[in-house]
Amino acid sequence: MKALLNVNDDLVREIIANRPYISIKDFYQKISPKKQSMVSLIKAGAFDKMMDRKLAMAWFIWQTCDKKSRLTLQNMPTLNKMNLIPRDTEERQFAFSVYEFNRYLKAVCKNDKLPGYYQLDTRAVDFLTKIDKDDIISENNILIAKVWDKYYQSVMDIFRDWLKESGNEVLQQLNDQIFKLDWNKYASGNYSSWEMEVLCFYHHPHELSTVNMGKYGLSNFYSLPEEPIIDKSFTKGKKTINMFKLFKICGTCIAKNKTKGIATILTTDGVVNVKFRKEYFALFDKTISEIGEDGIKHRQELSWFNRGSMIMVQGIRSGDTFITKKYATSGGHQLYHIIDIDKDGDLTLQTERYKGESIE
Repeated sequence: MKALLNVNDDLVREIIANRPYISIKDFYQKISPKKQSMVSLIKAGAFDKMMDRKLAMAWFIWQTCDKKSRLTLQNMPTLNKMNLIPRDTEERQFAFSVYEFNRYLKAVCKNDKLPGYYQLDTRAVDFLTKIDKDDIISENNILIAKVWDKYYQSVMDIFRDWLKESGNEVLQQLNDQIFKLDWNKYASGNYSSWEMEVLCFYHHPHELSTVNMGKYGLSNFYSLPEEPIIDKSFTKGKKTINMFKLFKICGTCIAKNKTKGIATILTTDGVVNVKFRKEYFALFDKTISEIGEDGIKHRQELSWFNRGSMIMVQGIRSGDTFITKKYATSGGHQLYHIIDIDKDGDLTLQTERYKGESIE
């Protein structure tokens, strides 16, 4: 169990000390593990004798996701984020515009030097004029917060009434979406990808076992000649340049050596070390980030060589190593990132990195 991702010695000891367990619920109540630890145990199949693995994951995520028990106006930001606020009537469209304007006021027009007042800009003045509330604007485009809040609360009665009428239905829709967000965060993929993530091996079939090998020109590494096959040669000065016949293999990354520029992949036939030029390896090993509208860096793409990442490579076999290679006349790329594989064995491939700022 210590080999499991997010499972440490203390947790293993506690699990042993509190045996036996009659159900996953019994286990969770006795141990109360951290969320990431519980997710790893489920993905590894620790509860397969008690419950179907995906049902176990669904049960756990439903238990731990940030569900709401009731809805009030305090939930409006979440409802808005989930696109659940109705704008199906003119009245509700108006109320929503006032709601959005209130957010704008607090984010942009707050006056730190005058607590309890808003310093209105042109956009704010134009909106209040449009809704015939320019009479509450004081000199120098100052708006008293209490005056605005009284009007705002009266308009929000439109959504209070909506919540009273449709509260249970909307609550269920919101909780379903909250559940889906957590599912996508913790449980996307299939049994094979779960096992690779937390165990670093497949108990279920390899994720790439159904790839259309012929369509992509893929080979079994262990069937390739240990010495590269010379495809053609040419002379440059007094030197003979050999061009080798290129092959493709694919697999799931299970380890990497940054110093040597090597990614270790698990193919459907076994483990293979794939050697890249160091600068080429470094390019695809970076994490790509981007500064969002909030001014904070957000990760957009991880290293293509992280554990669990699936890749296809082109090159030659040399002994026990696959060396990536590309010629101007060979076409294709040295490296492809496998994003997805469909039921027919067709791959969704990525050949270029996300355009953003690189970080280590």
